[in-house]
Amino acid sequence: MHKFNPLVVVIGDEPLASTEVIAKGMKAQHASTIKLVRKHAEALSRFGLIRFEIRARTKGSHGGGDAEYALLNEQQAALLITMMRNTPHVLSFKADLIAEFFRMRDALQQRTHNLWQQLQAAIAQEVESKVRASFGSHLMLERKKEKPHLQDEIERLEAEIQPSLPLH
Repeated sequence: MHKFNPLVVVIGDEPLASTEVIAKGMKAQHASTIKLVRKHAEALSRFGLIRFEIRARTKGSHGGGDAEYALLNEQQAALLITMMRNTPHVLSFKADLIAEFFRMRDALQQRTHNLWQQLQAAIAQEVESKVRASFGSHLMLERKKEKPHLQDEIERLEAEIQPSLPLH
């Protein structure tokens, strides 16, 4: 069975591309790609921290021991791929990689927007519950039952939104 390797992955709400995926897409040796990253680390670092990682080589890979790779953000990946030769295959891969970064960014923005809408709906429900509660003790009892659930929902949505969207 063929192993699926996405062009771009999301880690901590940030779309990233692995040097392994870039090398494979460019039909280049990963060792050459990681050397290029090391050689131009200063320029790449202008766009954020380069996330170097080490992991065991896959079974059947050339060489032994662990392999170093890097996870690059959109700007770093774009800069790196501009340093590579433009064959028809490479140009196609460059376009695919950039398109995938845009797609991932749009998906993350849509997710944040949906969470924001859910938060606003939960806040509106909570306000409506307060208004109803002011009309009498029977409704006050109903509000007491609803309040913990609504507060939990608001806190959950705020926690999901917080990493990517400051509320204050």
